Amino acid sequence: MASLIPPRQRPREGVPKLTLPIISKPDDPSQKPEDSGQVEEPTIMPIHSHVLPGEDAKDQKDELQDMVRRVKIFNDKSKQVNRLSLGSLNANDLNLSEETKARSSEVSTAAGLQPNAMQRTVSAPDYALMEPQSLLRAGDLEVLESLGEGASGEVAKARIKSTGLIIARKTIVTSPDPVIHRQLLRELNVNQSCRSEYIVQYYGAFFEPDNAIITICMEFCEGGSMDAIYRCTKARGGRIGEKILIKLAGSIIHGLDYLYEKRIIHRDVKPSNILVTREGLIKLCDFGVAGELIDSVAGTFTGTSSYMAPERIMGHPYNVSSDVWSLGITVLELAMNRFPFAKDNQEILGPIDFLTTLLNEPLPRLEDELAHNIKWSRALRDFLDRCLVREGTARATPRALLHHPVVKRSEAIPNSDMARFIAMVWRWPPPT
Repeated sequence: MASLIPPRQRPREGVPKLTLPIISKPDDPSQKPEDSGQVEEPTIMPIHSHVLPGEDAKDQKDELQDMVRRVKIFNDKSKQVNRLSLGSLNANDLNLSEETKARSSEVSTAAGLQPNAMQRTVSAPDYALMEPQSLLRAGDLEVLESLGEGASGEVAKARIKSTGLIIARKTIVTSPDPVIHRQLLRELNVNQSCRSEYIVQYYGAFFEPDNAIITICMEFCEGGSMDAIYRCTKARGGRIGEKILIKLAGSIIHGLDYLYEKRIIHRDVKPSNILVTREGLIKLCDFGVAGELIDSVAGTFTGTSSYMAPERIMGHPYNVSSDVWSLGITVLELAMNRFPFAKDNQEILGPIDFLTTLLNEPLPRLEDELAHNIKWSRALRDFLDRCLVREGTARATPRALLHHPVVKRSEAIPNSDMARFIAMVWRWPPPT
């Protein structure tokens, strides 16, 4: 049964009680599997080193300083402008498909986005069918309530008037250039073709030409984001148990593998981009150009970049395994009840300290917390060790991790367990 894991002290009134032990396998090497009544868990690949071979200290220091300088420049620019100005983007910076780049070669200058980030292609026949003509318009929507607002825009609960369908409406301020509008809408329309229980469904996107705002209509997930769930749990003195973490990890691996089949790399896996439905389904959102567009307006080093794989932060080539790193950091944060790259007092590291730790120090690992009577299974620790490999080429891919015991266990956990967990977090009536 899904549950919250309280700390050692007696929880305050209203904190969900522990009903599921957090440990699922003993760690005593002298104890045989048959002694514990459990079957030994198989491994799926050789263990790789988490530390790259040593480099020249001066060269690495210079690279770190250059990276921090570029981050500061980007943040300064993002504070000076509230939207992407005309001519501030080009097709390469937006990382659109090759055909989009060819059609928009006249748009130039840099936007500060990661090169080669959009790792997908669209065939010419498919592309011709994806003209930016959304079936939805602003007048088709009735806004019911605001769900949150940030530097990149607002998310609201809305209803499609003609059908009564409840959706999430995300608005993002962007460039007023109609050429950019068409490029973005074509790419966003690719997202509509995604059909997976692990991916938030996109219903369409459109621009409001008077104020250069793009509106993205997507599936409404009433359970909210894992970031909100985690913060609520922590504020009430609870912990997220292993069963929930395993269900989350397996769902996101399935989602990443599905996106990769469609030649899409998410590039922004983090707790706030993992949503949960009231029925207990766990889904990825804000992938592809939607995530890149949000980053271009509101990206900061201490936000999204904190979940990026080392190769992405350093501007090196990367592939789908970079999303696996981000998933590992996400699951580890939820398990540790704090961000993994933080000081003992949970203060977030500054850019230079974060980069130094990320590139040179031992990487964080999932450890038992005996003071709180928390022990983690070997399977979950092994899964995270395979996600958090510093060298991208040695890191597991989503396809390889589909065979990991954690993912297999996740598939056996019913969605109803996650639904009961969400109901406890938000104090909803228990699902029937």
